[in-house]
Amino acid sequence: MGWNIVIADDEEPAREELIYLLESSEEVDKVTAATGGMDAIKKVKELAPDVLFLDMDMPDLSGLQVAEIVGEMNPQVKIVFSTAYDQYAIHAFKLRAFHYMLKPYDEEDIAMVFRELRKIQPQNSAAAATALGQSASIKTSVKLALELEEGIRYVSPKDIMYISKEVKHVEVHLHDKAYIVSYTLSELEQKLEPYGFFRCHKSYLVNLAAISEMKTWVNGAYNLLMEDAGRSTIPVSRNYVKQLRLKLEI
Repeated sequence: MGWNIVIADDEEPAREELIYLLESSEEVDKVTAATGGMDAIKKVKELAPDVLFLDMDMPDLSGLQVAEIVGEMNPQVKIVFSTAYDQYAIHAFKLRAFHYMLKPYDEEDIAMVFRELRKIQPQNSAAAATALGQSASIKTSVKLALELEEGIRYVSPKDIMYISKEVKHVEVHLHDKAYIVSYTLSELEQKLEPYGFFRCHKSYLVNLAAISEMKTWVNGAYNLLMEDAGRSTIPVSRNYVKQLRLKLEI
């Protein structure tokens, strides 16, 4: 059984783009569109969705107003705010927002939401159930196979600092050396997430244990300072900052 989702956005292009991205996922069972705040409340009453994607700026009711009403009416609904502006983020999380996305969206934004949903409600996703089964069988001796011209090099996940997507290939970065691999970044994310790796940017996957600092950058984004030999700097997209801090900090 997949996710039942309602989208509330009065701008048709943004609404249709989000519908397209969501319906492209095998984890989604149903997507229903609402054209404004009142329509969103009505559809939440009728459909009791798992997730409500909620635009902040709508003509009848704001996203914050809708979130307050929905929170009282059906607190089980996970609210994902979506907006072109990041100044609403603090207010959104005060209302217990599940996630916060900035327009324009991309596939990785949606994937991030589903990853977090699977962690709290894994029974709603067949894909998550498979992942959990795989996690249960993980052994500490398992290593990542890097196919090189001279053969195969086996690398322990703890020795990988980060992974980057370059223009035409993906590179696995160890403490003082990088290897070009045939994997996609998404494949490596799936393989390494159980070992403490986090997708902090559409082009980067980092080992949480290899992060030494997080420095403020511009427009709410951050840079990570890694513990490799070159003290590499890795960007963190604004959408991922909150989840990264939740995973990284005690």
